[in-house]
Amino acid sequence: MRLTYYLPLVFVICMICTGSYSQEPVGMQDRISVQPMGDPSPVNGFDFFASEEPLQMTLSFDIKALVKSKLNQEYFDASLTVKVNDTVSVSQPIKIKARGNFRCSFCSFPPIMLKFKNRDDEIKPLAGKTLKLVTHCNLTPKFEEYLLKEYLAYRLFNLVASYSYKTRLATINYIDHDKPENSFTAYGILIENETMLAERNDAVIINSQKFTPKDMNAADMTRVALFNFMIGNTDWSVQCQHNIKILISSKGLTGKGIPVAYDFDYSGLVNTYYSAPYEELPIKSVTDRYYQGLCLRDEELKPILEEFGGLKEQMLGTIHDFEYLSKGAKKQVESYINGFYDMYKNQNYMISQLNSMCMSF
Repeated sequence: MRLTYYLPLVFVICMICTGSYSQEPVGMQDRISVQPMGDPSPVNGFDFFASEEPLQMTLSFDIKALVKSKLNQEYFDASLTVKVNDTVSVSQPIKIKARGNFRCSFCSFPPIMLKFKNRDDEIKPLAGKTLKLVTHCNLTPKFEEYLLKEYLAYRLFNLVASYSYKTRLATINYIDHDKPENSFTAYGILIENETMLAERNDAVIINSQKFTPKDMNAADMTRVALFNFMIGNTDWSVQCQHNIKILISSKGLTGKGIPVAYDFDYSGLVNTYYSAPYEELPIKSVTDRYYQGLCLRDEELKPILEEFGGLKEQMLGTIHDFEYLSKGAKKQVESYINGFYDMYKNQNYMISQLNSMCMSF
């Protein structure tokens, strides 16, 4: 049946997960040393998202102070160095702080916000702006796998939606300038800021909880909902703008919103051990798919479904070619995505299933 019954859960989704996890930073046994690459030049005009190759970065700051103050989320001085090639690096002082809600309280090492100073030698598009950095959370192989799977989710969403965040996998040397013995190396995900997202798409960001899925462009709304269904993600809401940013095109006259999804660690594709569906949903595990899109007529839904059908080989190829994830983990991701395409083989049945879960507003 159509789930007008479950509409109250959108208010539950608005609630921020909280938790406690008392632990000192782990994995400090991974030592690194920074090798000089000549005199680093300022980060001036460097494009963080110009390549899909992992970016090599060094962040030097007081690691203990950041971790200790992660719930206060205050800014600290740091130095950022980015390796351009084997002989050239770019460097400059920045500010960093812990960010996020659940992961900031749960992780032994929090996600980070990079804030670029408004300087003459600043990277021009980022002067005075920020970049999000999704970090490893805990220095264990399983959490590294989670991060790499989430990065793949961003890559797959880029295939589905032209309105999507640019991301870049990074290998980050974290240098504790007070206690070098606490330094370590880990993967991270850089995410462009919302201003860059909006400017790149000739749009503006709307921060209002007056919007519902009915106020979104129907095709873009369906792409987001169907993608989240494909990867088993129910941790999002347009109404609360929870893991959703809303754009409105500067060119359009309709005033319809364009939802942009992000933050996929609660998806079945990533399948973190700490993730769970909301109790109000009729599913028991995040690996159980549940559709949270609008109720649409078959003729409205079929064209978007066919877009996904046409992307199957490209999606599976993106997963197969991702060399940084282990073979076993890649097989898990491929199997999960193939589960969606097994349903797609019978479109009429799939549409009936989606319409049995959809929401009316």
